[in-house]
Amino acid sequence: MCRNSIFGVCGLAALGLVILPNLASAQQKPASELIAGNWTLMIADNVRPDGTTTPGFGPLPTGTATFGADGRYSLQITPSSSNEKAEGYAPVRQRGTYTLDEAEKTLSLRVEEGSVPAWSGTVQTGKIKFLVGDDLGWTNSVPLTSASGFASTDLIWRRAK
Repeated sequence: MCRNSIFGVCGLAALGLVILPNLASAQQKPASELIAGNWTLMIADNVRPDGTTTPGFGPLPTGTATFGADGRYSLQITPSSSNEKAEGYAPVRQRGTYTLDEAEKTLSLRVEEGSVPAWSGTVQTGKIKFLVGDDLGWTNSVPLTSASGFASTDLIWRRAK
């Protein structure tokens, strides 16, 4: 596992332990207002069923996500240039509508269109690990890779400036 991924996972775990229990009570605004806007991808790690992770799009993936106040979203993730041709590292793109359940701390993405045709019409519901200020992390319930052996994808985003 690359050093950046280890630090990212450790940071994610520490931040999640501190922030997740207080997600609703620590915020002045509802999560639906906090998530609205443009985001830049920081980490995209694929997660195996045993909980171990590996960088899902290579060591330095790029990506953007937009969550509108109207409940619409789009996201794009592109692998590191050195991994573009590796199996499981194809760019991912999808758009549709989203809903947040603050009580359950879930983010549900209803995919209307995407780079994986089988996802169209499906709902991907993941756990929000944190949504504080300029940082957003969630575990997508569907692994964002064509490689086998993964159960989900952990995504960490920073608000675009």
